[in-house]
Amino acid sequence: MTLQAPLMLWWFVPVAAFIILLYLLKIRRRTVVVPAVFLFPQVTTDVRANALWQRLRFHWLMVLQLLVALLLVTALARPAIVGRGWQGQTVVFVLDASASMNATDVKPSRFEEAKRRVEKWLNDLRPGDQVALILAATEPKVIVPLSSPNTLHSALRTQLKATDAPADVGAALRLASALVANRNNATIVLVSDGSFSQVTDFSPGSAKLVYESVGKTDLNAGFVVADVQPSTRRTTHSAQIFVALRNFSGKQLKGTLSLFADGKLSAAKEVTLQPHQVKGEIVSVPVTVRHAMLKWECSDDVLPTDDVVHFVGFGRQPIRILLVSSGNFFLERALALEPDCIVDKAPQLPETGKEGSAYDIIVFDGTKPPSPALRDQHPALLNAKSVWLIGVTDGEFVAQVGVTDQPTIAAWERDHPVLRFVDLSAVLIDKALKVKPASWAQTIADAKDTPLIVAGERAGKRWLFVGFNLLDSDFPLRVGFPIFVANALRWSIGGQRWERGFTVKAGSIVSLTVPDQQVSLRHPDGKTENIKAPEHLLTLRATEQVGVYELRSGNLRVNFAVNLLNADESDIAPKQTITLGAHTVAAQTPKLTWRDFWWLFVLLALFVLAVEWFVFVRWS
Repeated sequence: MTLQAPLMLWWFVPVAAFIILLYLLKIRRRTVVVPAVFLFPQVTTDVRANALWQRLRFHWLMVLQLLVALLLVTALARPAIVGRGWQGQTVVFVLDASASMNATDVKPSRFEEAKRRVEKWLNDLRPGDQVALILAATEPKVIVPLSSPNTLHSALRTQLKATDAPADVGAALRLASALVANRNNATIVLVSDGSFSQVTDFSPGSAKLVYESVGKTDLNAGFVVADVQPSTRRTTHSAQIFVALRNFSGKQLKGTLSLFADGKLSAAKEVTLQPHQVKGEIVSVPVTVRHAMLKWECSDDVLPTDDVVHFVGFGRQPIRILLVSSGNFFLERALALEPDCIVDKAPQLPETGKEGSAYDIIVFDGTKPPSPALRDQHPALLNAKSVWLIGVTDGEFVAQVGVTDQPTIAAWERDHPVLRFVDLSAVLIDKALKVKPASWAQTIADAKDTPLIVAGERAGKRWLFVGFNLLDSDFPLRVGFPIFVANALRWSIGGQRWERGFTVKAGSIVSLTVPDQQVSLRHPDGKTENIKAPEHLLTLRATEQVGVYELRSGNLRVNFAVNLLNADESDIAPKQTITLGAHTVAAQTPKLTWRDFWWLFVLLALFVLAVEWFVFVRWS
């Protein structure tokens, strides 16, 4: 305890002297003439000498009155407790849970140190203050809404962990600002090492923004680029892995680069990285290997998250698409935007031969497909996994019954995988085909008198029909058109596209079509969770852990690898200044704070006065 005005204690000397003086003074009696003294009881005090002073005697009332005086004078001296923290009636802590917070330069890790600091600052808050905790991960999470500090203490003791992915700190700060938008004397405290991408669209509003920097060193080297180039030659039975290893520190780092194939050490070499050097390495892996891992080991490296890269699916093949069209710039451009797609164009479907038999999707854009009776003569059509009909019919999947002018889209299946996130309400169409779909087909977009978009599956082949020529509408100019094409590609290929596995960056959203709506996902740490995939479309947002995941759905079993590969996260040098919106914020150290509790001494004084009054009444 500290007294902010200790000189006020000197007031106790004159106050105590005055109280004692009152007890030393002899009571002066007034002379009264009475008819007889026997009418009044004799009082023991009458025998005392009628003098001005008397000897000081012990009395409990005097002790209690002196205690009251001492308590009140101490309250005037403003007693307080000194602490470190941030004052404010409302405090929102934003805790960075990105991959860089796994660095071990602060034991046991930066993230645990950040939790310890938040818990320490909570001890300096008043019981009536409101606090909240937001975890800045790939998607911000409100761990504790605005509540008492005790609630936040309990949350910090739970198993909160940093992720292996980048964090959206900007979204977390915007969420914190929204929580305190209508509150006075609010503070937002960002606890981070500053290793995140620049935040351009944030303003704290009326709240005070504080940045707390965590971390001590920049000693780290990690993988920033990784790619696999499978061999296109049938005689070659290996794939080439290219990686780039970067030293983010100002110190030379020496370590070992090891290659593991299906869990067994395959090769290793010593690597020396000069300060801030980037070094590329190429290794060969047999295509029969299901899982390859490259690992960087260095005793001075303090961030383990970016020291490994995983690879699966070396035999993965791109999607091959045959566009049978006289020319459609918008459709060609939308297909070319999709990764791993190879688009071949032809005015007509190849008649016979092997050159036309290796396509995954065949798109008939304004070009009439072969009749059902002639399909056996076209290997490409037989072997394709999906067929699209745009502005044309085939007589079996959909049959034309007429033409309609300027149809208006009245309804569409918003939850169907092909039309998810696609808005068709304002699409203008000059003319369209009137059609009758097959019994096994599903209409997913309807005009008043005809289906406009139809999807279906038969004998393992998926069919998609668009009942109007794209150039006879403004659909290609709409924002939803490339989304429609991307959705249609995923739906058309389904799980077959991913059977050999794939690799993504940590924090990425993975979308794929699965054969069953019940999906089992096993994480790299062995944890398994069951996920529902409505309309057989699975969207994964849980790629926050580096390693190999295993996904099962029906007869589909696929592994996919997640790697960090993020220079912002690997650059772990603690940042003393960060840019948030239009402002540059410098790291601060918690200032000394004074927690006044003079009111406690006033309450004690009132209590002692009540006791003094009780004693006086009892003894009177």
